[in-house]
Amino acid sequence: MIEFDAVHGSGASPASTVHPKLLGRRLVDLSAIWGSVVWLAVVAAATTGGLDLSVVELFVCLAVLVFVPLGLCLAATPRRSGGTPLPYAVAVVGQLPAALAAVAALALPVGTRPSVALLLPWFGVTGAIATFGVWRLLSRGFWPLPELAVDAALFYLPVGAVALLLHQAGISLRFAPVIILLTAVHYHYAGFVLPLVTGLIGRIVAGDDGRYGDDRTGQFAVVTTVVIVVNLALIAVGITFSPLVEVIAVALFTVAVAGVAVLVLWRVVPTVPRTPGVLLSVASIAIFVSMVFALAYGYSAFPLTAELISIGEMIRWHGSLNAFGFALPSLLAFRLLRD
Repeated sequence: MIEFDAVHGSGASPASTVHPKLLGRRLVDLSAIWGSVVWLAVVAAATTGGLDLSVVELFVCLAVLVFVPLGLCLAATPRRSGGTPLPYAVAVVGQLPAALAAVAALALPVGTRPSVALLLPWFGVTGAIATFGVWRLLSRGFWPLPELAVDAALFYLPVGAVALLLHQAGISLRFAPVIILLTAVHYHYAGFVLPLVTGLIGRIVAGDDGRYGDDRTGQFAVVTTVVIVVNLALIAVGITFSPLVEVIAVALFTVAVAGVAVLVLWRVVPTVPRTPGVLLSVASIAIFVSMVFALAYGYSAFPLTAELISIGEMIRWHGSLNAFGFALPSLLAFRLLRD
């Protein structure tokens, strides 16, 4: 039997967000634990040849099975909003079944109807997550900025679900098929985890009213947060319509992400307990190194330049750093801080 409890947020006025529970434990925590077990089994099967899944698809599986439920738990503390959002409850209850269906879809051949049908529940769950973001935004407004970053994470996640659906349907538009799959990965990680973590960092750096100060640290935090939130959309626009916009957006985005890493090491790590501090330190260093790989790949993509890193190496190293170096430690750190 699924039960519900209310968790109150901080800020100028109380906030309450429903937390579905099963056997006395939060369903998001149980989903992340069960998802971890399933993902390890999937990796074992893929390694032994029991499942035909690429490294990129395994990264997608990790995101839908583990990172999304962890992120949902952390996103459920909006400031200056009240009520019990039904979309959040629907997303949490439906997340694990939809994630399992998505994993099954990826194990099937691309372009088959069953594989597309199995992805529809995940598309629906991410739609509920985005609706929860709308609920947060309407009940609170565009400020404070850290909460807007959390909202952005909830809005960008369905973009990854759409890209995953297009990939499994065999629809690549005018791009190479691997680009559609990489877009799905990008918006499950850079589109969901990164702005979410940026918002959670902002909750610590900002004042009690949720606003950054007027000093250099506050201005630095504002700029990095805005660039991350906005440029995730600009990168997609640039990839689709303008290489120049893409280059500029990626360059600004890379600098902003490195800025977030500096902000964490400078302002967050010294203020939190040891274990979350160590995890956040690891995450900051990993995301900084990951951006170096991104810059190297961006340079290699230009004509008449030497190839510093291939797309295969980029997937392996950049993807691993983002998943295991940044996403997992940072989400676990904030989950510990939540308690």
